[in-house]
Parts: sequence; C-alpha cells; structure tokens
Amino acid sequence: MKWTNTILKFSLIATCGVTVMTSSNSGTFELIDLASSKYVEKIYPLQTVDKSAPKPKKTAPKSTPSTPVAKKAKVSKAAEESLSKAAVQKVDRMNKVNDLLAFSRGDTADAVSCKNCSKASDFAEMRFNQCSPKNNYMEEALERKKTSASYLGALIRTPINKKPIIRPVCIETAMYLQSAASGPVVDYKTCSGGKSKNAPARPCVSENYFTLVNNSFEVVSQCMKNYIGEGESVAAQKQNIRTVFGMITVESGFHVNIMSKTGAGGIGQFTQPAITAVNKMISETEEYLKSHPDARCHKLANEFLAEDKRMGAKNSCDRISITEGNPVTNMIYTYAALKEATDYFDNNVFNDSKMKAKFALSADELAKIKRATMVWSHNTGYAGLKTPLTKLLTTKYAKKKVTNADTFLAELREYARSYPNKGNAGSSARIKETANYYAKIQTKLDLVEDGAAGGSCLN
Repeated sequence: MKWTNTILKFSLIATCGVTVMTSSNSGTFELIDLASSKYVEKIYPLQTVDKSAPKPKKTAPKSTPSTPVAKKAKVSKAAEESLSKAAVQKVDRMNKVNDLLAFSRGDTADAVSCKNCSKASDFAEMRFNQCSPKNNYMEEALERKKTSASYLGALIRTPINKKPIIRPVCIETAMYLQSAASGPVVDYKTCSGGKSKNAPARPCVSENYFTLVNNSFEVVSQCMKNYIGEGESVAAQKQNIRTVFGMITVESGFHVNIMSKTGAGGIGQFTQPAITAVNKMISETEEYLKSHPDARCHKLANEFLAEDKRMGAKNSCDRISITEGNPVTNMIYTYAALKEATDYFDNNVFNDSKMKAKFALSADELAKIKRATMVWSHNTGYAGLKTPLTKLLTTKYAKKKVTNADTFLAELREYARSYPNKGNAGSSARIKETANYYAKIQTKLDLVEDGAAGGSCLN
C-alpha cells in the first residue's frame, strides 16, 4: 500500500506550473506544504503496516487477562485500484493543464516537460508574457492609465494583495487558459475613436495588464460580496465570489477586450439588451456603493457609475475598452446583473410561500442552490431557468422536500434539458448549452484549481 500513498502524495505536489506568487514589490504568498503527512492522511486515512520492523513478543502476568488486539483495516483490491487510478488521472490532468499554461506563457521546453518540478523556487514567481508586436496593442493604454490620477491607474500601481478573496494564481491561470487568438467563437478587439476592430491575438498578459485585472476583481468583489449575498454567512459569501470567478472564467477568461460572435463583450460578456436591463437599476447599485463603509467602494461609485460614465448599450467599446473604465465598469455591471438575478429568484421562488416550504436545507445548503441559480441564469435568462426550476419543484418534489442541494442541482440540469423555456428551445445546441452551463462552470473551476497548484482558489 506504500506505493498507493506515494501516488497520492505525488498527485498533490506534481503541479508543473506556478505554485506561489510574488508581486513586483517582492511580497510573497505562502507556499503550503501539500506533501506533509497530515494532508495525505486527510485524503487517505487507511492504516499502513511496516513489515520490516520486528514484532516484539508480548508477555503478560498470568493474573492479568490479555488485552484484545484491534484488527487492522482491510482494503479491497478494487478499492486500492480505484484510489490509485483516481490519483494517476489527477496527476495527468494537472500536467496537461500546466503544459498548456507553460506553452501559453512562452516557457522553455524544460518547464513544459516538468524537469524542474521538484524545485518549487523555479515556479515561485509570477511569470508574465514577453510581449510581441502581435499582442502588445494594449500596453500603451495601460501605461498611460498607470501614470494617471484615475482609480484604474491606482489599481495598476497597487501591489497585489497577499490575502485576496481569490488567489491571484487562479486568475492568471484563467487568463492563460483562454484561447490565444480569435477564432470561430470569440474575437479580441481594439478600440480607436470609439470604434472597435479585430486584434491579431489575445492581449499580452503583462504585469500591468494582470495587475489591473486582478486588483479590479478583488476590489469590486470586496465591495459587492454582501450585495449579492445579503444575510448569508461569510463562508457562503466567499463561495459566491468563487462561483462568480468560475463564471467569468467561462465567459471571458478575465480578458477585457474579448467579444463573442453574437456581440456579447468584455469580462461579463454583456449584450445590448443585458446592458439596457442593468442600466434600469444601476442607480441602486451606485447608492449601495456610496453607502458602503469601505472608501474604495465610494471611488467605484463616483468614477464608474456617474451618469456620464455608465456603460452604453450601442457602442461595443463601452464594454471592452480600458479608456471607458474597463475592466472595472464591466465587473460592476456583472455583479449588478447577478444581484438582479438574486432578487428575481428570491421573489419568484425562494420567498414564495409554496415554493419556500419545499426546501428542508441548512442555510449554507440553500445558499448553494441560490448561488447556482444566480450564475446559471446569466446564460439562460431569468425566465429561462425559472421554467425548469418550477417544473422540478412542482412535479418531482410535489409531495416531498428538497434535502440535498447537489442532488437537486443535478436534477435541475436534467429538467433544463427536458423542459426548456421556449426562449431557449430554438435548437438542440442551445438546449444543451443552457442545461450544461452551471456544470461547465464547476468543471472549469476544477480545471483552474488543478492547474493553480491544487486546492481551492479561495484564500
């Protein structure tokens, strides 16, 4: 069984990529010793026997009854093979992710083949792209912003927080996992004179670019975590942010200037109708930020949500241009849209007297379902998810209660496929897309967390 432990231990430490990060100011993130025995034991708490050690002879006084010896745990061959196979598969998945990341960053062949994986220091620092004439088209605008008095400039100049909600290595991984060039689904864009045109490649993930994106997400998330999770526990609110991170990873890979062929643009992939809808309630978001105890939130309201600074629906550059306040503006609008989704499902499902009675869950388990509907509807539309959701509650759960959040969400996925809203039923591809959207977020989160040295992306 020692070899099984070895494989499991290797699966925890064999990440051929960035395991710790430093900022340009040499502030380091702590490297967790995942290979220590206490972590392995949590995953594989089975007894091991050292056959090389001699067994001492037991002697006991005749008057003292012998103490019964506890039987050692037995592990079936099938269980051992299952554990070993899972460990090997995880190592393989992690290596594939990190090969892709190494190639995307432009690392050497040694890094790609993982020859230096045993040297944690070789991967301790954040490695940014060496920009080329093909992908450096955002660098001039970033440098201008960096030296400006704007809040975007402050975000670029500010060293990366050592304990953010989401580990920066995860955001870096998400950025590198996005396609390196325009393709059949998405385009990268540049803006000049208020007009957009196709860019030749994904923008260079330079230090300025990454710092802006990372710090923007941290500040906006800190300011709006209670906005989308009012009354929830601290743990539930952090899980909300992790799920929003996963949603943005799916939508844009945290790239400011990405646009889909359907016209959705920016970090949160906003369409014209979505922007129009959010603008109807953005004043509420502005007031929330102004009343926040954190002064940084006041800056978000004043600099990005003043009437002349709000996102316009007609011009795509409003969604994707740094000059127009992105990525901050797009991130604020993303959270505002998620808040609207939360209110919609609270009013129509979770606070409805008949529907509410069907849930027999802890507060955190109910928060898990609410979190799923919040981000799921970003793709399906509110009514698009309400249709299968209410169908599930009024048929399968007509005479019983929801007692397991994960089971319920798996069933909702099937109902979204079998009972789609008419607005999503136009093609089998659209039905499949909407039914699988939340599962896709979970899969992408697993992929990023495997690639970012394992463990959760939450700090």
